[in-house]
Amino acid sequence: MLDTSASPKRIAWLVPLAVNALFGYLAPLPLGLVWYFLVNYPLAALGLTERDPTDNDGILPHLIVLGGVGLFIALWAVVNLVVRALSRLPARPYWLVSVALLFGPFIAAGMLPAAYDLWKMPLRWL
Repeated sequence: MLDTSASPKRIAWLVPLAVNALFGYLAPLPLGLVWYFLVNYPLAALGLTERDPTDNDGILPHLIVLGGVGLFIALWAVVNLVVRALSRLPARPYWLVSVALLFGPFIAAGMLPAAYDLWKMPLRWL
C-alpha cells in the first residue's frame, strides 16, 4: 500500500511553483531594465562601467521605467504573500524557492546568452 501522507505537501507546492515560474519567465525584462539603469548611471558615475553612447534621454525615462519595475516586484510580493497564506507552506523554504524562481531565468540569461534565445522563442509570434 502506498503512503499518501506526504502527498498533500507535494501538491501544495504546485501553485507556488507555477505562479513563481510565470513571474520568473516575465522577470528578465524588468530586471534587465534595472541592470541597464545601474550600468549607465550609478556604476558609470563610479567609473566601473561606461555609459551607452546612444543613451541621451537623461535619467527621467529610466526613473519612470524603474517605477514600473517597482510595481512588478510589488505585485510579485503581494501574490506570493497570498499564495503562501493559502498554501500554509513553511516560510523559509517557500521564500527561497520563490526568489530562486524569480531571479533564476534572469541569471541564466546573463550567464548563458543562448538561454535568452530560448526564453525569447515563444514570443516570436508577437
